[in-house]
Amino acid sequence: MTLRSLAGTTALVLSLTSSNLLAAVTPEDVWQAWQNAGLGVGSAITSDSAVRDGSSLVVSNVALGDGAGLAVTLESVTFTDNGDGTVSVTLPDSFTVTMTVPATAGDATSAPSALSAEVTMPGATIAASGTPDAIVYDTDAPEVGIKFDGSDSANPGATAALEAKLSGVQIHSELAGGQADSYQEDLSVKSTVITATGFDPVSATDYTLAANLADFYTTAKVSVPKGSAADNFGAALAKGLTLSSQFGMGASTFDLSSTQNGTATKISGSLKDGMVDVGADSDKVSYYNNFNGLDVKITSADLPVANAAFGLGQAEIHLVVPVLKSDAPADFTFLFNLTDLSFAEDIWAMIDPGKAFKHDPATVVVDTFGQVTLAQDLSADAAAVTAADPNAVGQLNALEVPKIHLKAGGAELTAQGSFTFDNSDLTTFAGIPAPTGKIDIKATGVNALIDTLVIMGLLPQDQADQGRMMVAMFANTSATADEITSTLEFKDKHFFANGQQLQ
Repeated sequence: MTLRSLAGTTALVLSLTSSNLLAAVTPEDVWQAWQNAGLGVGSAITSDSAVRDGSSLVVSNVALGDGAGLAVTLESVTFTDNGDGTVSVTLPDSFTVTMTVPATAGDATSAPSALSAEVTMPGATIAASGTPDAIVYDTDAPEVGIKFDGSDSANPGATAALEAKLSGVQIHSELAGGQADSYQEDLSVKSTVITATGFDPVSATDYTLAANLADFYTTAKVSVPKGSAADNFGAALAKGLTLSSQFGMGASTFDLSSTQNGTATKISGSLKDGMVDVGADSDKVSYYNNFNGLDVKITSADLPVANAAFGLGQAEIHLVVPVLKSDAPADFTFLFNLTDLSFAEDIWAMIDPGKAFKHDPATVVVDTFGQVTLAQDLSADAAAVTAADPNAVGQLNALEVPKIHLKAGGAELTAQGSFTFDNSDLTTFAGIPAPTGKIDIKATGVNALIDTLVIMGLLPQDQADQGRMMVAMFANTSATADEITSTLEFKDKHFFANGQQLQ
């Protein structure tokens, strides 16, 4: 059983009321909502008895099954009417999650196997409030533990063990109905510690994993218009579907050690922080990630180097694109950023044993935004792209280039510019919408890098000479430094390089 499955099951138990499971604020209605929700997703939620005891409804032997082999049994669940419009839900401090893995189809020697995990969450408090049309649900669990010990009957001698300890777990969720069904959930975990070990006698492999995550969090918000659940993504967006989701973490580390047939491999890594954000509505689909301070070290006798380590100062991607056909221009964004990518000297020794050029960290940044007009929904453009019709998907109206930054091997290039495009003129520049605008470029250390590549045999001398001739046509070269500058401009249906008309 994977940690993700176990964590998902635990979250289900902790937030049974967070996804259509709490439809009221009385104990009986809460319990009925649990059962209805199970039927709604094809699962069975049953019990031996449900008995009123004063202000509480005590439900015995609550069984949850998803129909695919996953099952949870809760010895007792108590729903308590607090008398103020809220309901408290009390779960057992510990329970068992089981999963039955079916036999492999077509394999006569394969047999079903059962896996189980113990989940503990002492002191967890769960509260439901609000109304049937606007439910608010809060969970506070000081500690959550997941412990799994398993064996595979089809592979005698194989072992696997996993333990996860989560502290400071908080979940807040809201559910509302109306013209659209909306759901929002925020989850945070102050600290997560994961350990795992395993052994496979068939491949003679054993492993040990230790990981620590600080300040992990997820947020999700979805609004689904009535009557759109069965629609495809594009149609649902057109009707008003909106969604946003984010997850992130603080300082995190991991260490993995494994041995296969006597060969040891160790992989360790650390991350300062990171996050991913995705969203969609009728105007756009967006994606953003930002990870900082990544360091990874790999050692193994199977590798050609003793220390295969690399680091990355920042990894960032930002993409925003319109998704629905429109007669009006829509904004887009594209950012790709890898800053300070570095490699251990052992890796450099394979590429550049003579240390011919600088081993400084490399950087690639391409930052752009602009406007496009879509001729059709992006979900329907596959045939158009295949047909290679430049106007079938849409038109590029404007492009801003705040920053291009390339740095590697002692050379560095920066550029910035701005363009608009005349889509009615596809003849002046051979099928490309006629641009207006300019871009300024500056590069240093390029000639030294070219010379180094020639010395190393990575670039033939004649190709290097041809490249320098091409650069000379479009750039100004400094007489005192290894520096070139250039301004490329499109104006009045003509192309200029440093003020000289070339077309």
